[in-house]
Amino acid sequence: MADRTSAGIFGLVFKLLAKNPTEEHKAIALKLWKESQYCDFSDDQMDADAALKKLGLARKRVSKEYPEDGPVWHYGPPGKDRP
Repeated sequence: MADRTSAGIFGLVFKLLAKNPTEEHKAIALKLWKESQYCDFSDDQMDADAALKKLGLARKRVSKEYPEDGPVWHYGPPGKDRP
């Protein structure tokens, strides 16, 4: 499966889960997000930032390394941000 296709499929699943962000859906999303990290695409290629935010897996912050970039998306569970 092409990497962009995989990213699109993961993004679609996150968007579906975010329509009803229950604790169960958030737990499922966390498991899927961890699996997505083994794929050869970046988090932003899933085009699901808003859905990931609703599921607690994305937030906008100013990077400590590059504050001049202003707020950027950080992905992952709280406390384990990665730009």
